[in-house]
Amino acid sequence: MRNHHDRNNVPSGQISGTRTAVGYIRVSTDMQAADGLSLDAQRAAIKSYCESVGLRLLQIHEDVESGGRADRKGLARALATKADVVVVLKFDRLSRSIKHFCDLYETHFADGTKELVAIREAIRLDSALGRALVSILLVFAQMEREACGERVKEAIGHIRGNGYHFGKAPYGSKAVPSPNNPRYRILIDDPAEQVILARIKSMIEARVSYRKIADQLTAEKIPPPQGASWTVSVIYNLNIRKGWHVCKPVNQRSHSDEEVKLKMHELRDRGTTYQGIANILNELGYLPYKGRKFTESNVYQLMANTKETSILTPRKYCESLILRTGSRPSYPQLAKLLSEAGYLTPRGNSHWWPAQVQQLLLGRYDQFYAKRKRTQDRQEHLE
Repeated sequence: MRNHHDRNNVPSGQISGTRTAVGYIRVSTDMQAADGLSLDAQRAAIKSYCESVGLRLLQIHEDVESGGRADRKGLARALATKADVVVVLKFDRLSRSIKHFCDLYETHFADGTKELVAIREAIRLDSALGRALVSILLVFAQMEREACGERVKEAIGHIRGNGYHFGKAPYGSKAVPSPNNPRYRILIDDPAEQVILARIKSMIEARVSYRKIADQLTAEKIPPPQGASWTVSVIYNLNIRKGWHVCKPVNQRSHSDEEVKLKMHELRDRGTTYQGIANILNELGYLPYKGRKFTESNVYQLMANTKETSILTPRKYCESLILRTGSRPSYPQLAKLLSEAGYLTPRGNSHWWPAQVQQLLLGRYDQFYAKRKRTQDRQEHLE
């Protein structure tokens, strides 16, 4: 982003007038001289307009950023300037997002203390018709911005689909012009960075911690891929992206995850601690997905990430509530809890009646929910 405060400042003595104005100009990085909307052209148009209508121009603030971004420094300075009028060449210089423009208007111009003028559109915002016309213009501006983004994505996809590289070269490589087509780039190994990568890999294989690796490389003043120094996250990301990371082997188990979770909830309902649940699971021969045995921490994490309604039938859910509370809630209370948990009745309704809960606890709907569970399991398996 460029800022030219000295050039944009306009001496107040050159222009007489009782009302003051602040100008705002913007271009996107890829369109600085397109369609007569260059910074210099916008600046000249705003100065000429203010002189012609007798406005005293205080300053002109600028941004070289996309109009879809709301956090533009030049725009913030222009809106913070104490002036009667904000002048832009076109409304899409202020914003290319309908939502952002509406927010700007409501925050800075709706109360009438400050006026917004777009020179080319010649539309005033102090009338319903003017605001409607601006909305129409912004629809097309936003459409063009989104279409531009789609064209960029298609171009990048075309470049990469033909075996060329686009963007920043990953650590360990550098981008050079392609011998076949110098307009495009290809990746080749960077010898110096490859040496560093080999060293990092050997340290990881020697079980040196990420923190020690990062500190050592920083102390030796080896340039990192990004930032001022090596960090744990940089080493970790290299380990993952380069495929050096070795996952823990998955255990071969005679039971499913659902059976383990059901057992955990059953023990939890009886007041067993997380450490006690881990001990019982290990004694019964249950195995975690990875690792040698269950521990207090992985039992806690597994239960915290498990939604009860995904593994418990409505009847089991009610029985779980009864065990945990130590008393039996009334049928209306259980009906309310089932509805709040998102369980559907056998007829597919979200609202439970006390009589249905009574039938549920007697086991009258067990076959229905067992069949529904088998159907869901088959669908998940096919997906």
